[in-house]
Amino acid sequence: MAEIDGAWFHNQLEDRGQSLRALARHLGKDASAVSRTFSGKRKMTMEEAAEIGSFLGVTVTEVMRHAGIAQDSEGPKILLSATIGEDGELRPLSEPQPLPQAVFDKAQLAIGAGRNRRIIAAQVRASSGALSIWDDAVLFFAPTDGIEPGAIGALSICGLAGGKQILAKLDRARKTGEARVVSPAGKVEEAVLVSATPVLALIP
Repeated sequence: MAEIDGAWFHNQLEDRGQSLRALARHLGKDASAVSRTFSGKRKMTMEEAAEIGSFLGVTVTEVMRHAGIAQDSEGPKILLSATIGEDGELRPLSEPQPLPQAVFDKAQLAIGAGRNRRIIAAQVRASSGALSIWDDAVLFFAPTDGIEPGAIGALSICGLAGGKQILAKLDRARKTGEARVVSPAGKVEEAVLVSATPVLALIP
């Protein structure tokens, strides 16, 4: 286990006029358990790292670094690769962009740290229509060439015959590719699917 920088955590608490007990209450844990974590006798979980980051007002990445939680820095970064318009259609960006650190931190937690597959992000840009409630939200999904079983009944990125990709709930899919999709506006359509992958996380 990598070594935890306990002094950093104690200093962060002190700088904010907070106590170890207050943090323990926030985490729903016994103060002695938090004390053991900071002295390296107990491993910090990713969920605790996120909660501690929120309590201290710092990023999950910073907490993980000082907690000695290994980060897969060699792994591919998640890039913002597409936008989703009011019509629910994905439009690839000509130049994928890095995500803001706060969004990346939240995504990492929601998706899970040890995931080996490539994950990309798409941002909703809808000032009106059914998707306007998610305007500016970022969705994460793993691109695929097939129809993933987990996509059925879930909000998914659906690749249609003809090359169009849309955000929709996949109601039903047959092995022949015929499918019923429900748009965010509630419109039910019969479509021919080429691929479907569930949305792994939605960060407002």
